[in-house]
This record gives sequence, C-alpha cells and structure tokens, in this order.
Amino acid sequence: MKKIIPIVTLVLCAYFAKGQTLILAKDIGQNIGKNVTICDSVYGTKAFEKITLLNIGGDFPNELFTVVVNKADEAKFTGKPSALFIGNNICVTGTVSEYKGKMQIVVTEPKQIVVK
Repeated sequence: MKKIIPIVTLVLCAYFAKGQTLILAKDIGQNIGKNVTICDSVYGTKAFEKITLLNIGGDFPNELFTVVVNKADEAKFTGKPSALFIGNNICVTGTVSEYKGKMQIVVTEPKQIVVK
C-alpha cells in the first residue's frame, strides 16, 4: 500500500501537468486562449442564478481574474463552490478567456480546482 500512494500521486501529477503551463495570476492577461494553471487565494465569491464567481487575487472589483462555474456544473462538486473555496488558496486549471475586459477561467469539472 505504501508503494501505491507515490505511484498514484506521480500519475495524477503527470496527468494534470499535461498541456498546461503554471503562471502567476498577475500574468493571466498575457495568456488568453491558453490552457494554464494558476494558484492564488479566493478573496470573494458571488452566486447568481446561472453562475457562481470566485474572485482570485483580490476582492471584486480588484480581482486578478475570476473563476466561473455554471449552475449546470455545480452539481458535480461536493458542495456549493461559493462556500467550498472562499478563503482558500487554490490552483485552477483551464483556458483563459476575457469577458467585459476582465480575465476568467470557466471551470466545468471539480478536478480543475485543487485546494492547496
């Protein structure tokens, strides 16, 4: 059993590292359209009727970027993303896009967010 845990960890790390680049949150604007991983703190959240927003790197309106979870995808999580991640340091993986001049990553699967 002790030998299996490091092997599983190594396989998972390799799987998640495939096709992504680890960047700083402040550099997100230079990576639109790219699949990246960014680690930073969740400063605030806001749940709306159709989406939940996680403000990363600062509270609204000074966030560095926003993680967007559509309501249809919330059922995949073990709880409401607005409550699960608030105040935590997370790493989020996904494609960077821009919405109304703000950077965002839309998350469709829980595995895209890892609490550190």
